[in-house]
Amino acid sequence: MTTPWNLESSEWSKVLAGEATLDEAAASVVKGESLPWTEILLGASAENATTLDLGSGRGEHSATLALRGRRTTLVDWSAGNVEFSSRLFRKVGANGKFCQADITKPLPFHDGAFDLVFSCGVFEYFTGEQIESILREAFRVSRGSVVIMVPNALSAAYRLGMWWMKQRGRWYWGGEVPSTTLKPRFRAAGFRQIREFSVAPRHSLSFLTMPLGSLARRAVLKLFGPTDTSRPAPLRQGYLLVTLGSKLAS
Repeated sequence: MTTPWNLESSEWSKVLAGEATLDEAAASVVKGESLPWTEILLGASAENATTLDLGSGRGEHSATLALRGRRTTLVDWSAGNVEFSSRLFRKVGANGKFCQADITKPLPFHDGAFDLVFSCGVFEYFTGEQIESILREAFRVSRGSVVIMVPNALSAAYRLGMWWMKQRGRWYWGGEVPSTTLKPRFRAAGFRQIREFSVAPRHSLSFLTMPLGSLARRAVLKLFGPTDTSRPAPLRQGYLLVTLGSKLAS
C-alpha cells in the first residue's frame, strides 16, 4: 500500500489558491452552486444545526451551510486557509467560527458539541491509525452524525487519471491514498450505524487529462450519461466515497 504523505500547511494554501479567487469563490457560494458533496451535508444537517468542518480548506462547504442556516465552525491547520475562510465568510455575509488546529490532536471542543461533524478530501492523507484516532474525536464531539468524504479507490477514471499525472509529474495533491471503504475505521471508533456509497461519477472523468482523454470522456458521457448528484453512483464509480456514521438511534 502507498504510504500517505501530506503537503506542508503553507503548500496547501498555495495549491488551493489556484482553484478560484476570493471573488469567484464567493460568487459560487452566493449563487448556491453547491457540489454533490455539499448537498449531502445539507441533507445530513437541519436548519440551525451546529456543524464542525475538519480540515476546512478554503471554507466553501461551510460557507454554503452557513448561508442555509447552519451554525458553522471551521478547523484547519493552515493559517492561510483559515484567513481565506474568514474573508470568504465576510464577503458572502455569513457567520462562522474559525480555529487553526491540528485535527490529529485532541480537538478543543467539549463532548457532544456539534450536531454534525464532517470532513471532505482530508482523510486520504492519514494512516489508518490516524484516521481511527480522528474519528474517535469526531465521535466524541458529535451528538448526531459524522460524514467523511475521500477519493474513491474503486473509481476507474480517477485512478487512471491519477496514475497518468503522477507518471508525468503533474499531480499536485500530495500523497493522497483513496479508500475502498472506511466502515472498519468507523466501527473501531465506536460507530454502529454506518452507511456508505460513492457520488459524482461525471466529476471523476475530469481526471482523464492524458492524450485521447477527452475522447474517452465523450464516449463515457454518450454511452452512460453519468451525472453529478448526491445520489449513489452506479457500480460505485463516483469520484468520492461517502461514509456516514450516526450516534442517534434509528
